[in-house]
Amino acid sequence: MDEFVFEVFITAVVRVRAETETDARQVVTSSAIAAPSAAEISLANQANFIEGKNASITDVDFSIDSNSIKLYE
Repeated sequence: MDEFVFEVFITAVVRVRAETETDARQVVTSSAIAAPSAAEISLANQANFIEGKNASITDVDFSIDSNSIKLYE
């Protein structure tokens, strides 16, 4: 099989309880949006196989542009 690489822009709304907005932003950029584990990718591939999809995910990597984080009111 061939391997294809896609760049996908994702918008997420993350609710955080914190003392300050700065603390909340740090949590979002450091851990809230993380790449799935190998086990999670494996489960997604199993579900795709069951659905008859002839493709498997090999890796997912997220990066966050801290300038793109805005307070949602």
